[in-house]
Amino acid sequence: MINILIVDDERVERMALRQIIEQGIENINIVGEAENGLRAIQLAEELKPDLILMDIQMPGMDGLAAIREISKKNSAIQYIIVSAYETFEYARQALRLGVKDYLLKPSRIDTIIETVQSLIKRIQSEKNERNIRNQEEIKIQQLLREYHEGSRRAIETENNILEQLRQGNEEGVYKLVFSFVEYCEASGKSISETQQRLLRIVLLISRFLNEIGIEIETPFFSLQAANYQQMKTESRVVLEKMLNSFTLMRKEIFPNIFQTLKQFIIAHSHKDITLDTVAAHVKLSPYYVSKLFKEQSGTNFIDFLTECRIKKAKQLMIDPDNSLKEITFEVGFHDPSYFSRVFKRSHGISPTEYRKKLLVNHQKVL
Repeated sequence: MINILIVDDERVERMALRQIIEQGIENINIVGEAENGLRAIQLAEELKPDLILMDIQMPGMDGLAAIREISKKNSAIQYIIVSAYETFEYARQALRLGVKDYLLKPSRIDTIIETVQSLIKRIQSEKNERNIRNQEEIKIQQLLREYHEGSRRAIETENNILEQLRQGNEEGVYKLVFSFVEYCEASGKSISETQQRLLRIVLLISRFLNEIGIEIETPFFSLQAANYQQMKTESRVVLEKMLNSFTLMRKEIFPNIFQTLKQFIIAHSHKDITLDTVAAHVKLSPYYVSKLFKEQSGTNFIDFLTECRIKKAKQLMIDPDNSLKEITFEVGFHDPSYFSRVFKRSHGISPTEYRKKLLVNHQKVL
């Protein structure tokens, strides 16, 4: 459920927006209405909305000032500005504040619904990513509690090993494991106790690898070590069996997976695909797909999907027989007005202006 706050100094405008959104969009909750910027700040703190539709021109504190104040306490809230004043200055200030979209008064009902739904999808995707990260951290903490009852040094070692794995540093894992063995040896711990602690570490690494989609056999020590030298040798054999698969995936499979992800998104960008859809295609968790995407491309899934749709639209514009309305739906957008705004944000000019320049240049070449 997405919680929405509506802010407008005109009661009729607030009522109209509420009715349009409640009738046109499912799984939303209008948690409140505010008639000015000061009231918006108060309700935002009390009601914790996910999305605020914020009027710009209001008596007293305007919408942009209210956004600045609200964002200081809750940076996760998303905004759609609503204004009858389409000026560069307002747009520039809104972008600096992180506003994702805007609506002009008056707007068509389908444009309002399309704009709000688009931002709701972004909010839901970000919520899912945060939930997945929280679940991963909970699992890690459960693993630590389940597999470890020993000293502070062992806990620190396990945490550091997980951090090295997240960073893809296999050599760091080896160093931490053998540093821990040497610590146990210097502390006079028994061979049996140390090997039990090593088994917990090995199982921790195994669970981490399984979480990111690396299937390996359950690791085990083939024998009870008679001394610390034998334990070190046996530990290296066990670690190599596990981490070789990790190294292969990180250096060869992950880049291939990223290419597969890109190809899948490009091929299906005209459909209503989500991060969950893409993750299911490569059989990895959405969290790791999102992390991999940012590491490999420097952008996020939603922005890349939008880029693919815009790129396809530009290709279709070359043919004068394709109307902009037809192109809008063919590349995956559901409203020509929304497509026009997205295109203008990324290129600085409208699709119509871009197409005129494109066709003129094409004729010159001919």
